[in-house]
Amino acid sequence: MIAGIVVQALAECFISPRYLEYFSLQAPKGEEGMYLGFSHLHSFLSSIFGFGLAGILLTKYCPDPALFETREAWEAASGNAHYIWYYFAAIGLIAAVALLLFAKITESIDKKKEASR
Repeated sequence: MIAGIVVQALAECFISPRYLEYFSLQAPKGEEGMYLGFSHLHSFLSSIFGFGLAGILLTKYCPDPALFETREAWEAASGNAHYIWYYFAAIGLIAAVALLLFAKITESIDKKKEASR
């Protein structure tokens, strides 16, 4: 766990400043703050979506053992806990397809702009 925290901290030290610098350089003069705020929009939305989805999935597939009379009843209710990984795989697949579509669409837009010059 400590090694994971160290690696995460080092990644933040090296990646975050460059990431924020990139967004500030993309911004028009005087709108740097707004662009830097929007650069964290993905973190905000994924936190809200992730926490909500985690609560729903954990309640459905890994219910609280205190809610059951016996251990056997709880084990029966949480027998399909591995289904949570299917949701993660689906989200990853959808994200990959969305990134590929985004790349193709922006590439075609850039080609149209180049052709019109």
